[in-house]
Parts: sequence; C-alpha cells; structure tokens
Amino acid sequence: MKDTAKLAWLTIDDAPADDFRKRVDELNARGIRAIWFCLGEKLEREPDDAAYAIRCGHILGNHSYDHPAFSKISLEEAREQIERTERLLDGIYERAGVPRPVKLFRFPYLDDGGDGKRDALQRLLRETGFEPAGFPGVTYAWWRQKNHHRQIDVSCTYDTWDWKLPDGGDMLPALLARMDERDPELGLGLNEAPGSNEVILMHAWVPFEAFRALLDKLRTKPLKFEPPVHLAVRIRPVVQTDLPIVRPFQCEYLDRESEEDWLRRVEDHSGLYLAAFAGEELAGVCYGHPSRHWSGAADLQGIAVKLDKRKPYARRGIGSRLLRAFERACAERGYRRIGVGSADDPQVEAFFRSNGYRPVEIVAKDARGRELARVGIRAEEADSARELKEAMRRKFGAAEVIFIFGKNLD
Repeated sequence: MKDTAKLAWLTIDDAPADDFRKRVDELNARGIRAIWFCLGEKLEREPDDAAYAIRCGHILGNHSYDHPAFSKISLEEAREQIERTERLLDGIYERAGVPRPVKLFRFPYLDDGGDGKRDALQRLLRETGFEPAGFPGVTYAWWRQKNHHRQIDVSCTYDTWDWKLPDGGDMLPALLARMDERDPELGLGLNEAPGSNEVILMHAWVPFEAFRALLDKLRTKPLKFEPPVHLAVRIRPVVQTDLPIVRPFQCEYLDRESEEDWLRRVEDHSGLYLAAFAGEELAGVCYGHPSRHWSGAADLQGIAVKLDKRKPYARRGIGSRLLRAFERACAERGYRRIGVGSADDPQVEAFFRSNGYRPVEIVAKDARGRELARVGIRAEEADSARELKEAMRRKFGAAEVIFIFGKNLD
C-alpha cells in the first residue's frame, strides 16, 4: 500500500442476504469493517446473522423496511418504513449485546425524495434521531454541490454498479474495468491519490464470487479501508456518576472547576453535557447552557476531543459528531440558535465554519481576559471577517481577539 493511499469506507446495501456470515467473514479476513444498510423485512428473517455482523465489529444502518422509492410514497408511509426498521435494529443490537453507537440511514435507490420531498424527509430523519455519517476528507466539489456533506442520509462517492449483475454475469468484467476509469467529478475517482476520500457502495445480495472479485479489484486501488471508528464511538448525555472520568478530562482540556460546581452544572443543564466513549474510554466532551446573550438560544461553552494521535478515532470527526449531538439536544429543548466563542486559533475557527457556523461578533480582550471591545458582523461581511478581526487587534493592541460564532437550528 502506497503512502499516498486515501481513506475509504465500505457501505453495503440490502443486508442481510444469502451467505451473509460468509461475506462478513470475508471482509474480516481482509481487515475491512463495513456499514451494512439493512432492510427490515430481511432483519425479521435473519436476526441472528445481523447480530453476528455487529459482534464482528460492523455497523448496521437503516435502509427502510421493504425498499420503496421514497419519492413515490407519502411522508407517513416513509415514517412507518423507517420506524418499523428502527425497532428491529434496536432489538438486534440488544440481541448482540452491543450498545448501538449511531443511527444511520440510506435511501433505497439513493432516492432522497427529490425537490418535492427532500426537505421534509431530512426533517423526518433528524426528528427520528439519525445523524450524518460525517466521513472526513471527502472533498469532491460535486459532493458539496449536492449538499451530501450536510444531509442526514448517507450517500456514496463511488457506486460499483454491482446492482447490474442480475442482468447477467457477463457484466462483471465491465464493472471491474470501470474501476480503472478516471473522472473524479463524475464519481470515478478511485485512482486519484492523493485526493478525496471515498465512500464506496456495494450490495449484499450479489453472487459471492462477484462480491470477492469486486473486493479484489478495490484492493488494487490506492485505498486504505478504514473501520468506521468515528461512528463506533458512542455519544451520550453525562450523568453525575461520570464525575471520576469526565471531570478530570474537562479540567485538563477545557474549564477547571470544583466537584461541587461540576455536579451542579450537570444537574442544572441536564442533557446539554455530552460525552463520547470508545468502548469504556472517554474520547471527548461537549457542553453548554442557556445563552446569557441571545433569547431562545444556547451557548456552547466547551468542546474537546482527546489529543492522542495513536488512538484509532483521532482526527476522524469525533468533534463534529459531538457538535451535531449538541445541536440535536438543543433543538429538542426548543432552542433556535447556538452561539460559541472560538479560541484565537485559525484551526478552531475553521472547525466551526466547516460545521455551518458563521462569525457574528468579534471580541477583543486584554492579557487578563477583560473585554476591550465587541463589534457585530453582518452576514455580508462574513467572508472578510478575518481582516476585520486583525484590524481590531491592531486598533486596541489586544492580547486576544476571538470570533463569536452562531448557527440557526432548523
């Protein structure tokens, strides 16, 4: 594997299927852990096989109950398709004895409802507790133009077209040859490295030998298949019994406070203090409180992920997942907006911008942290905010100049 290999994640639709355990074992032998998007009707027939995949380190997502085109069904029918399968997935994770780490959804046929229903279906997914997969390093312009980086459902950067195989086995050579084509902006970017990371789509029901042949061909590409570790990290609200684990982390990375103050924070702002766990290990925290500045808003006070590059989840989007979980918790409590003061650090500022926050104020402070000046930023000034910030630094001789970022919640 060349050093220039880019990351890839394997997603497989219409699971479970024939020879399912055999397929799971094949992937495990290759060191690949997949995300299997499951149909409820198949989960009802093969719950033990699905639980086997979970215990082998794979993640199961929701692919509807019986594979309708969502642009052709009503919102109520869509809700039933999703929720019926959710109940089955929850039961299978319980059967496997593994906490469900994340709720993911992919539309059948990648049919997200089209212009007429797309927004309503996105709201439905959000209300049902799904979250974007947040695959890091996907940089294709078309991916962003289609808003895949923000939509709740999971799309793909490369479709193997293995769904064509029922038309005849003679299609396989053509599908393998297609993997050699180079046209990244048309979804044919497997050979571009360095380049955008890849989210690859296959199907669980294709003939097993074709399944293996496609995997063999993918292995010839400059790809490093990444376990979906950023999704296997589980995020949940902090409770007071977490004090021995969470408070020391907070004191090291963010705000120092006494045990008494920490317990009061968790009690007073229940549900707005979240922690990410990789197994039993704390990976990060995120917390806030009702805003003291804006009506109907919440302030994000702190967010941090463990700075240990040796950890498998390091630089894999855990911070963004924590931030999205905090946004959902705020929306559930009726808050319409989130504000957060960024550190005087371009990387931190870029993190918030990449997650949909825009600078709304600039605050200059002296060496003791006392506020020297505060100015608002109009929406049309957002692109030139950095120049405004540096102008304030010069004008006031400030030791620190920070952005206050804001984001409206849908």
